[in-house]
Amino acid sequence: MKVLIVDDEEHVREGIDLAIDWEKFGISERLQAEDGREALDLLRLHKPAVMFCDMRMPGMDGTELLRQLREECFDTQVIVVSGHDDFQYTRAAIRANGLDYLLKPFSKRDLEQVLEQAVIAWRDREVSLLEERETGFKIKWADALVHEQKLAAYLKGESVFHEGLRGMLHKVGLSSERLRVSLILPCNRMDLVDRRFKGDRELFVFAINNIAHETLRAYGAHYLCRFDDYQWILLTALTSGYQSASEHRRCMEKVTKAWRDILGLDTLIGICDSEADTAGLPGAIGEARSALLNTDIWKSSTGTKLDPGEPPRLTDQQFLLQTTLDTGDKAYAAEIIRSFVQSLRQRGNFRLKDLQACTIEANLLLERASRLMHSSKEASDLLMPLWISDLNEWERTFIQHWWALMEEQEREGLGNRGVKAIRDYIERHFHEDLSLSMLSERFHFSPQYIAKKFKELYNTTVMTSLTEIRMDKARSLLQFTDKPVSEIANSLGYDDENYFGKVFKKQQGVSPLQFRKQNRDS
Repeated sequence: MKVLIVDDEEHVREGIDLAIDWEKFGISERLQAEDGREALDLLRLHKPAVMFCDMRMPGMDGTELLRQLREECFDTQVIVVSGHDDFQYTRAAIRANGLDYLLKPFSKRDLEQVLEQAVIAWRDREVSLLEERETGFKIKWADALVHEQKLAAYLKGESVFHEGLRGMLHKVGLSSERLRVSLILPCNRMDLVDRRFKGDRELFVFAINNIAHETLRAYGAHYLCRFDDYQWILLTALTSGYQSASEHRRCMEKVTKAWRDILGLDTLIGICDSEADTAGLPGAIGEARSALLNTDIWKSSTGTKLDPGEPPRLTDQQFLLQTTLDTGDKAYAAEIIRSFVQSLRQRGNFRLKDLQACTIEANLLLERASRLMHSSKEASDLLMPLWISDLNEWERTFIQHWWALMEEQEREGLGNRGVKAIRDYIERHFHEDLSLSMLSERFHFSPQYIAKKFKELYNTTVMTSLTEIRMDKARSLLQFTDKPVSEIANSLGYDDENYFGKVFKKQQGVSPLQFRKQNRDS
């Protein structure tokens, strides 16, 4: 957060700068100007949260500066500081949403009181603007999602071609002719969504779309359409100079590189080298899918000689895995699956189609085990997604699915004790980067089981419980320490101070600084 101090007298500017403990209010940078014109330039460049402003200055005075402030709609909170108790200046300050009017000489207490009010007002305004933007975004997102679902249904062959499809493509800036198709698989999607995006899949997709748009907008029209969590179709109609198959491939390489550099997202990509019109898109997707299935998904960089023989079969592990269902030994089940995946890594040419064969075998084992156990699980919850394209994610997913079957026959008391241990762990490690996947790996429960049992025992979700613990600590730190809000946020596991403020206000009804003031004054 930035503050601008405007006064034609240097000693006044320095007096304000030295009088206030800026860090306590979350102020990271102080700017100074000696007249209104210089201040206006700094306002446009830095957009400070608060401005201390003298009224009588040479050149552009405070009255003119505040008029410009209104015209250009700055959100800066204004504190008028003047030695002239004149109603004209007071009125100008009020019209510019000035927070207060201080007469020289002023005390340190006066300055800090009015600054605290200004910071609170600015933060409330920022939260309000953010909420307005989020509401508008949600409405647009809902419309875009309906459009995407209709187009995906046609591209997947679930609906027939109709003229409305041309209109849909036109709406997103694509013509119905000379389209190119790329089929993209996110490899480490699960880990990114869980850890970087805190389980928010839609925020992850929003980031993916933004990066693709920023990368491709200079080359022509484009549209990213999701079939499901694991299959994305990127349609492009590149401008002259980028229409050849080789140029199209170079553009796709730039997109995947941007995703990797910015988010750490690894992808596999299958490209159709021929152009297609709207009616021919399903065929072009089939060509891209064929290329993708033959992609080598595992290449050794260690120099170790790899095994070129027949790939291992997961069904050979059926007896051992069945034993873990009988004994309830989750650690051994995970060891069997990890050992199988390690044997896959020892192979040379291991294509996506080979991994899909393993997925089909895994689903066969899950179905057989489910029937033997008379499981009540729905097929959608039981089976692994066919288009997983990363060995690490495949391993983690299969372990979690197998554990989920084992948990159906676990003794009630054992599961309750495990979830209570998870609750204790959260209370001790609330400041760390916690997620369901991390807790799953540490405590040998599937994420679904943890979520279900935690809700049963505590009548809340894991993430809500974590937030409540963090907010309880935040209230204590705000009330009994002078630590800046940014430092408190970081100590509670929040990298973003603004996000922390939003969560706190949602829980408490007031911002962190307002809470501190109310509890200090009471």
